[in-house]
Amino acid sequence: MRTLLFFLLFAAFAFGADIDAKLYEGGDREAYYLQIRQQIDAAQSLGTLSKADADDERAALERLRRASGVPPPVERDEAALLPQTVLMPQHAVHALQTAASIRVKADAAARTLKDIRAKLAFLKQSIERMTSDEKVRLFSLQLQFAYYKLQQKNMEERSGQLQQYGDAVTSALEKHLPALRCDDTKAARQERMAKIQAAVEEAQRQKVAAEIALERAELEGSGLGDALREKQAAAKEAYGRQLEKKLELQSQSALCMLTTKADKSFFSLLDEMDAAAAQLTKELRPQYAAQDAVLRDLAKARFGVTTLVLGDTLHETKALFATIGRTVSEPLFVYKETAISVLSLVKALLILIAGFAAGVFYKRRVAQLAKRWPDMSQMSMRLASNIGYYLIVIIAVMIAVSSLGIDMTSISLIAGALSIGVGFGLQTVVSNFIAGIILMFERTIRIGDMIEISGELRGRVTDMRIRSTTIKTFDNIDIVVPNSSFIQNNVINWTLEDVTRRIHIPFSVAYGTEVDAVKRAVLDELEASSLIYIRNDPEKQPEVWMVNMNSSSVDFELLVWIEWANKYRPNALRSDFLILIYNALYKHGIQIPFPQLDLYVKQMPKAES
Repeated sequence: MRTLLFFLLFAAFAFGADIDAKLYEGGDREAYYLQIRQQIDAAQSLGTLSKADADDERAALERLRRASGVPPPVERDEAALLPQTVLMPQHAVHALQTAASIRVKADAAARTLKDIRAKLAFLKQSIERMTSDEKVRLFSLQLQFAYYKLQQKNMEERSGQLQQYGDAVTSALEKHLPALRCDDTKAARQERMAKIQAAVEEAQRQKVAAEIALERAELEGSGLGDALREKQAAAKEAYGRQLEKKLELQSQSALCMLTTKADKSFFSLLDEMDAAAAQLTKELRPQYAAQDAVLRDLAKARFGVTTLVLGDTLHETKALFATIGRTVSEPLFVYKETAISVLSLVKALLILIAGFAAGVFYKRRVAQLAKRWPDMSQMSMRLASNIGYYLIVIIAVMIAVSSLGIDMTSISLIAGALSIGVGFGLQTVVSNFIAGIILMFERTIRIGDMIEISGELRGRVTDMRIRSTTIKTFDNIDIVVPNSSFIQNNVINWTLEDVTRRIHIPFSVAYGTEVDAVKRAVLDELEASSLIYIRNDPEKQPEVWMVNMNSSSVDFELLVWIEWANKYRPNALRSDFLILIYNALYKHGIQIPFPQLDLYVKQMPKAES
């Protein structure tokens, strides 16, 4: 197994290619590009590269060279930074619109950056998984990857500049907002709003009328379709302009409300502005959505967060959740060209928690079924419980990793490398793990079996896990035995196929005792006793054998069949039978021998005179 994993890992590294970082890093890229250009020309002249492929590579290299230059800075409108000493409403609206435009550009840059990262991830996988037959495409992919790397760098720099510029404009607007001159009275603003609203409604009627006329002309098949389409487009454009004027006036009113801290009117006006912006074209909606976000940021500074939430409960709650969603969706770091965000981490963590919870629930459910079905093999239930639990956990881990957007093939390469380290450094742990799986499927040892290992350890199996097995000895001591011990050593399973066992109880009598009398005495007392042994099976009746004639005794054995489940302590059981034999011999006057030594003197020595 380790040899196969090593071969797969070697093959992955042998055929995969590395990214050429010199194409997009370092200060001497121009010299490197010149060297590559010369190599392309040389390959074409030698005939190893066709003219079409050489032209494509030179074009890609030229595009890469242009992208390696210094990107142009973000255009700045100094008027939006409000250098005026007196802040008029039109100046404030201009700054508001500029801040909104910057946010739209920043969002577009973020989307572009996300697409670039996806392309980089795809190209990186294509390069690393490239086989020897595809090496002809390697250089083109390297140039394309380097181009997107430079684009990523430039876009990140542009995003930073946009963020800095947008913060500066918003800060300037927030700083100068208390000095905003709102000279118009509320009645004057309402009058102007009524006129604009009337113009909006008139433009809307004209737009609807143009749409109806166009539909009627298309149904009748008249030749006025082109003219009516132009009229409809003009009516739609006029309606959009009136909506923009309305939104501009509403923006001035909103800024004035921020100055006077009229929070209730401000939030109502924001709802009206959102409804008006929804009628705009798809191209203009992002601008006013960003403008709405800037106004809410200003309201947070002027009114406070509590007022912002309570002033417009439903709308602001949605906006708050949207803000939280954007915050948690922003990437914390990038791993293997994959952006990892707080949301993805939380999602992966929840999947893991759900997986472990499902595994625990599964084990408890199996344990409940085992109690309800006592006739079911406990070993089978434990096997189903452990295998199901680990399968659920492994599937949850794989789903969690996939939810992060991490390619599982890269994880498999890491696992292959780790397997080599496991094979050398954690060989004992792995052997115990594999032995546990073998024992669970082979079922030569089960929970409840009475076993003996190498004549030293005897006891009952009380628990079996993947790495170890717990044995309770006859002295009620729990011993945890590694599973590899059951594979490497001789194991006696007293209850594997049959729960009955024949035990041998040795005893001795003195010479001169009748053999039949010994047998009758022991067997009669055994039958009359309350000891538990097999009585009704004709093939397993107790017997008394004479096994030896020693120098001082005649040796016998009592052979008795017992059910192992009735007596888990064999020493105590042996003691019971020995006591019975002793009492039987004593009762019938049969002498129990002890070692004797007789000394015979043939001639007494003569006494000296």
